[in-house]
Amino acid sequence: MKKNWKMASFWVLGTVCILFGSMIAGHLEKGLGVDDLSYFLALLIAFILILLGGLLWISVAIAVRLRD
Repeated sequence: MKKNWKMASFWVLGTVCILFGSMIAGHLEKGLGVDDLSYFLALLIAFILILLGGLLWISVAIAVRLRD
């Protein structure tokens, strides 16, 4: 039973990571007051969040597959 909660929490955490990563990436705009470093840092953070969310989803898929 505890493993089911762990898988569900990883699935939700992965969803939250992808949500925040896509929100950051969707609002990136090179405008007034935004220098190159802050733009690419926000892009890097969004990329890492999306990768982390995907990794969490993959780990849940593997755990579900091996549960049989």
